[in-house]
Amino acid sequence: MRVAVFSFPGWGHLRPLLPLVRELLDRGHEVSVVVAERFAAAAADTGARVLTYPSRFPAPVPEVRTAEDLAQVVVAYYEEAFAALPAAWAAFADDPPDLVVEDALSTAASGLVADRAGCPVVRAFPGFAGNDEVPLNGSEPEPGSPDLDAEHPAIAAFVRGLPDRLARLGVGEDAVARVRARPPRANLVFVPAAFQPRVECFDGSFAFVGPQPPADPPPTGWSPPADGSPVVLVSLGTSSNDNPGFFLACGEAFAGTGWRVVMTTAGHLDGATAAAMPPEVELHAWLDHHAVLPHAAVVVCQAGAGSLMDAFGHGVPVVVVPQQPDARVMARHVAALGLGRCLEGPVSGADVRDAVLAVAADAGVAAAVAALRSAIGSAGGAARAADVVERVAAATPTDGGSQSAWR
Repeated sequence: MRVAVFSFPGWGHLRPLLPLVRELLDRGHEVSVVVAERFAAAAADTGARVLTYPSRFPAPVPEVRTAEDLAQVVVAYYEEAFAALPAAWAAFADDPPDLVVEDALSTAASGLVADRAGCPVVRAFPGFAGNDEVPLNGSEPEPGSPDLDAEHPAIAAFVRGLPDRLARLGVGEDAVARVRARPPRANLVFVPAAFQPRVECFDGSFAFVGPQPPADPPPTGWSPPADGSPVVLVSLGTSSNDNPGFFLACGEAFAGTGWRVVMTTAGHLDGATAAAMPPEVELHAWLDHHAVLPHAAVVVCQAGAGSLMDAFGHGVPVVVVPQQPDARVMARHVAALGLGRCLEGPVSGADVRDAVLAVAADAGVAAAVAALRSAIGSAGGAARAADVVERVAAATPTDGGSQSAWR
């Protein structure tokens, strides 16, 4: 079977797809991964065929405060939706896929490729799933959010220019209409059902496979404190780490507490900030968290789905400090489930320290995290995701319409 995998240009989107790619390759399938140029190396490490395209999608996603901000972000998503199409349209012209796996935010180019190939589509959600009842972020817009102006000049210009862009590739507007009207044959959700808001609103076409369960820690050279000091891992993910003041405040707040603070900063701390850190702090530009998590008592993160699933997969509670709009809903959900604490608004180092100490001592949080760890372990991960892909590919046109088997 030839599988084409389309990702969205964010590490949190690509990362959960990579174990599925490896699993499909191990089962003897041919896999092509379509990614933005900056993620080519990560995709190539799987052994799959890699198709790259230029992406201008901003990282991180800008804060939306006004209708103008919203319009510009919407146009960025629109542009990204079709950015991969020229490369993918050419690459799959003579070598069409038998099945397409698409990120939930990358459905235009992938859908058009699948439409031409006449093959089924499986949609992947790196975090919360969404459908007609539940928004993709699991919640309704916050009060005070700006309304979208569909007639905004930037949006109108994109819409006017799209038919010509498609026509140059030989894609008709009827194809776009077909793609919009056709639902995916199955949906892969890389969080367990126990973590999904309003899970009862999702039918059997949604398979909550969860993340890939933790493997043995990789050889990184990192080792836990020899004196048994408790460890807190502090990271703001790959797109929100440019916040040196936050890291310094956290480091200073833990001075003299007896805790070892392991920080991964994506290289965003300058020499002066690094030099000001107390001796309890370890600074790493990059470090595989799976080496630290088996020894961590608490994780401080910005509530990205990948970081959360890593922590909970190891049975570690969290203190979440959301840095981006899309993280706030997930952060509040973490707190609502009793898996840790959520700190919003201006947050001091002392706030973080106090929350870490409270979470580490909270038996109720420990029990909630243990239950979710068990749910992650039994969700199925990449193997179950690959099973779903294979069953979709094997279904005939008549029995493929039933969407009750994938869950």
